[in-house]
Amino acid sequence: MIRLQLSNDDLAKMRFGYSPLIELMSSFRVLHRPERQYPYLRWVEEAKQVTYDLDLPYLHVLTNIPFYIPDFLTPTPSTTITNLEDEITNLRNVSTAVIRKNIKLALSYNGETDILLQFLVYPRELIECLIEEIRIYWQRTLAHHWTRMHSVLDGDVLFRARQLALGGPDALLTGLNDKIRFRENRIEWDADHKPQFMHKDYHLPGEGVQLVPSIFLCNFTWQIEPEWRPMLSYHARGAGLWYQTPKFETDPSLEIALGETRARVLRLLATPTSTGEIARILQITAGAASQHLSRLGQAGLVEPHRSGKRVYYHLTSRGTQLVALFN
Repeated sequence: MIRLQLSNDDLAKMRFGYSPLIELMSSFRVLHRPERQYPYLRWVEEAKQVTYDLDLPYLHVLTNIPFYIPDFLTPTPSTTITNLEDEITNLRNVSTAVIRKNIKLALSYNGETDILLQFLVYPRELIECLIEEIRIYWQRTLAHHWTRMHSVLDGDVLFRARQLALGGPDALLTGLNDKIRFRENRIEWDADHKPQFMHKDYHLPGEGVQLVPSIFLCNFTWQIEPEWRPMLSYHARGAGLWYQTPKFETDPSLEIALGETRARVLRLLATPTSTGEIARILQITAGAASQHLSRLGQAGLVEPHRSGKRVYYHLTSRGTQLVALFN
């Protein structure tokens, strides 16, 4: 059993964020663990085809440590990070002491390997080798999918934030995983599949908790370390949608009522989506997409949400009810 005791301050300061670096590390782990691949088979097939000629020894060692990815590779995102280069800058700024601390823990879980031992002696040099691999892997496997992944993660954040506002911490936290219980300001996770040494009681320091949805994370994980804000990461709601081509073969009555394109825009917004992405998927101009969104907004069916420099549109409660009525 994993127990996390939260104070009222921790609950009041609960925030959301996500990270392309966390997705990258988790996806690489999925790619090399067949037992985790079922929800991602189409992506796995594509990724194997575009990486068959690559040798990525540093990524391979650091993402295949039993029950652990070094924490400096999954730092708590303080907000929604959308640019991998920002993550690389942060990675370069991690102290040598923290890198060595994490590598020593990795050695205790994994045993000695040449690369882990080299990290202890030459941490800065090996970080640069790792960054080179990160960039190559990202460009070949995830960069062209990131816009859609970003939309799914934003959709999860919007859903969970609404859940927190309407149902409080209990509704939010117990909805993250079916093995989570929340009572008396304590999160309890039934983690029988984890080794006994990982079953711990944590008392959080009152600085808040960062909730981090992930597409490639297959389970609920935690990161409680003094160098970063406490993080709870979980499988994002709607994660299976990021690799799908939207389908519009439903009751045509909605298209009769709203017009074909506007009805498709409405159905597409089951996952928060930007104007540019709507235009790309529906093969219309950005101006036309903007006009349809404006009319749907005037009808109270969609509303915008800003994430960093990007604006996403999503269904309002009225829009969700309307789409459900015609499905």
